[in-house]
Amino acid sequence: MTRALHAACTAALWLGGICMVVMVAIVAWAVFGRFVLNDTPAWAEQVAMLLLGWVILGAAAAGVRENTHMGFDILRDSLPTPVAALFALLSDVVVAGFGACMVWFGIELAVGVWDATLPTTGLPGGVEYLPMVLGGALITLFGAERIACRLRGQPLPEPRQHLADG
Repeated sequence: MTRALHAACTAALWLGGICMVVMVAIVAWAVFGRFVLNDTPAWAEQVAMLLLGWVILGAAAAGVRENTHMGFDILRDSLPTPVAALFALLSDVVVAGFGACMVWFGIELAVGVWDATLPTTGLPGGVEYLPMVLGGALITLFGAERIACRLRGQPLPEPRQHLADG
């Protein structure tokens, strides 16, 4: 299971990275169109915003798995070890629960507006909420993995090595 979740985390980071590159290219094209061609592409802003959702939620999910997201560790680190371990477990439970809520309410939102059409792209309105559903599912899975590791006394997934780190 750890290998599958590692692959899912890697895929989320790749998808987010690709979406970031495409989003930057679209915004650059929109700026070029507006200031050089005097003809702004109408679809550019809507598509860039859709891609931003994939970038943010993929990175957030990966941050949960690799424990690279923001946290308030100073309180936990100052507590006795058993209490700190309980707080860490509770934190993972809250994160996994939050991810599950993202899935539940994201599906409700997507279904509720699926019949609407995004004006500049022609895509169904529910497409805007798909990153929330997928990101929430990954956050839930990665949070559950952390809970399982803690309950079994196994080490948590390590952050991946970055190219700059060697």
